[in-house]
Amino acid sequence: MNTRRLFLMFSFLALSFSTAYGDDFVNNMVGEPYLQPSGPSSHRSIDAAVMRVVSDTVFLRTEESTIRTIGMKEVHSDGIPSLHPGDKVSLLLDRGNSILDITKAGGKGGFLGNEITGTVQHFDILNQQIAVKDKRGETQSYNLREAVATKLNGINKGRTIILELDRQNRAMDAYRPE
Repeated sequence: MNTRRLFLMFSFLALSFSTAYGDDFVNNMVGEPYLQPSGPSSHRSIDAAVMRVVSDTVFLRTEESTIRTIGMKEVHSDGIPSLHPGDKVSLLLDRGNSILDITKAGGKGGFLGNEITGTVQHFDILNQQIAVKDKRGETQSYNLREAVATKLNGINKGRTIILELDRQNRAMDAYRPE
């Protein structure tokens, strides 16, 4: 049983590392995170089926036959009360293949296309929050989804960014202005 838990923990660390930095890790080993500009290929949708739910972790098999995981906390925060093996879901992925949104198949996702551009005033990865000052000089705080919190890890105060917001006014993705 301990070997299984160790394997699961290692898998989660490896997955979060690879999806957070993707192919840009070698080019950005120090300093701020690399943020790409927003574009038409920023997100992609993919369908998946629930394989199993173990210890608040949902294992999904995508239509591309890859295995993905997401925590039940994120699932609940997206308005899905429960998932069971065989359930069909739709995922919204960013360029680094991090899960930005999950919905029941055929449901409406949380992404509305709302964006805010501003300069970073404060970033707290532990509480998954960011404060940005907009063009009018007003500072707004936003809760971050787990994927974007990981993506922004190491961002400096004063950096201009674009945050994409979901239905709950949480930042679900981040980009640099073009």
